[in-house]
Amino acid sequence: MKMRYVEYAKKLTDLLGLEFPPLGAKFLKPNEPIPEGFNPPTRKIRFCQAVMEASWDKPLVIKPEEIACGPGPATFGAAIKERVLRGEAHHALGLYETPEAAVKAIFSNYRFPFGAVANILVAPIEKFPIQFDSAILRLKPEQAMWIFAAKSYRQGSHSNVTIAPDQCICSYAAVASFLKNDLTLGLGCYGSRIATDLKLEEMVVGIPESMIATIIEGLEKLKKPMDDVRAKKIFYTSYPEKAPTA
Repeated sequence: MKMRYVEYAKKLTDLLGLEFPPLGAKFLKPNEPIPEGFNPPTRKIRFCQAVMEASWDKPLVIKPEEIACGPGPATFGAAIKERVLRGEAHHALGLYETPEAAVKAIFSNYRFPFGAVANILVAPIEKFPIQFDSAILRLKPEQAMWIFAAKSYRQGSHSNVTIAPDQCICSYAAVASFLKNDLTLGLGCYGSRIATDLKLEEMVVGIPESMIATIIEGLEKLKKPMDDVRAKKIFYTSYPEKAPTA
């Protein structure tokens, strides 16, 4: 298992040119053991911060009820505060015109049933000794494009994604990709962009573990088109005066 994930991580990193390692999330049910090597964070943090720290090569285990942000615990089946449930917290932050609009948005997000998840593992995928549930990639739009192209390579299928203005990493990249068994796309959100080192040009893609081998196979087949795009072949042929000089 671990050797396969080491290979997956290397191929995804090399083919896409990733700056950060591909990350995995595992949702442990009650009574499922925590593997060795996963440690609780040194402070109470948000799930998106756990993803950030995992990208710094820190394998973490966090409990849903200990997630620091308002709606985050509910994503993994834990209780949240009444002010969040009523939409008051997000309205007070200026994110929604009314508490009712905030409630509608929050309850549109993906989540596990109450009590379904006891612990969440987050780490670079090559650190997982057991099968993870979803992969989370921090990347740029062009790199995200190729992941969706890799899915489409064999069957020509397009992807329908939901772009949420909140909980894009916890609810969508991590949980929705697993529950839907499909790719998800996140542009970032208020929480992830204010609380982590997510760069202006970064976004996130969620990949269910079951789909990673297919995505890698598609990326390998797309190597020439990827090289052509990155070399801007048609652009520089059409506009030679724009070509970089040595």
